[in-house]
Amino acid sequence: MLRTLPNASANQILDFKPVTLADKPELTALLSQIRPTIVEQSFNTLFPWQQPHAYHWARLADWLLIRTTYQGRTSFLPPLGPSQNYGRPLAALEAYAAALELPLVFSEVTLPWRELILQERPGQFQMFSDRNAANYVYRIADLTNLSGKKYHAQKNMLNHFKRSYPEYQFRPLTPALLPACNDALERWCAEHQNNCTNFPTLRQESQAIRCMFDHWGQLELFGACILLQGQVQAFAIAEILNDDTVAVLIEKANSEIKGLYSAINQMFLAEYWQDFTYVNRAEDLGLANLRRTKLAYLPARLEMKYILYPSGWRQSRKGAAHA
Repeated sequence: MLRTLPNASANQILDFKPVTLADKPELTALLSQIRPTIVEQSFNTLFPWQQPHAYHWARLADWLLIRTTYQGRTSFLPPLGPSQNYGRPLAALEAYAAALELPLVFSEVTLPWRELILQERPGQFQMFSDRNAANYVYRIADLTNLSGKKYHAQKNMLNHFKRSYPEYQFRPLTPALLPACNDALERWCAEHQNNCTNFPTLRQESQAIRCMFDHWGQLELFGACILLQGQVQAFAIAEILNDDTVAVLIEKANSEIKGLYSAINQMFLAEYWQDFTYVNRAEDLGLANLRRTKLAYLPARLEMKYILYPSGWRQSRKGAAHA
């Protein structure tokens, strides 16, 4: 629970409120102005992941300001909006953080926003790269065609699945299939219970997926699934991130079925996303197996993220926790 404001001045500066479904039109309009490049710059991440990250937002003219508190640490996304007069939202956040006796920490900072902040506030921040949160961006043509020796292993897995399960059905994820996809999610969670215990992010992800299912008709999401003998064994969920990039937000498959992950990956892109150039497949969370898999698909680039701390401030200091 967030600490009570020490005085009324912080509320007078900025009025942060939780991200709710009712905020979708305004937040989507603001985000569309910046041409999002990472999944955290999307309502379809901010809303489903609201519970673990405590996303709050405020508007200052044409800038969207987002505050998050995760595992007891509060930070801010860089102000999202025009680069002109960028000092204005920075000054507002500085005053807000000071009123709450918070260090002004920026997270989920991509390179353009990092440069803008450092240009406006030279010498005031120390920077750390956040490799575990970097988004993997691939060429859709590469993941669809799987051409050449570099994709030999992935193509073999795909072909093995098709040969072994010729009766498979690939279908769009319609509302009628949501209960079956939820059943598949429950099976996946049961199979990975130990991982979910050791890595709370995986448990939080399952909660976010259920939120997407519950509000499917209200969110601009697209999905597909693979069925075997009438049962959903894999599903994927995506959104349009910008004019040339789609983001695959969720991909789950029965890991006991060899080649199934390769199949849902390739088929989803081949069937629905050929008019886009890139696919953003989010981060690896620092999980070794997931990192190896994502790197094996040869990303076109990593959309790196950074954390900016006030100069001279130690991130290990007890004051970092704000709960």
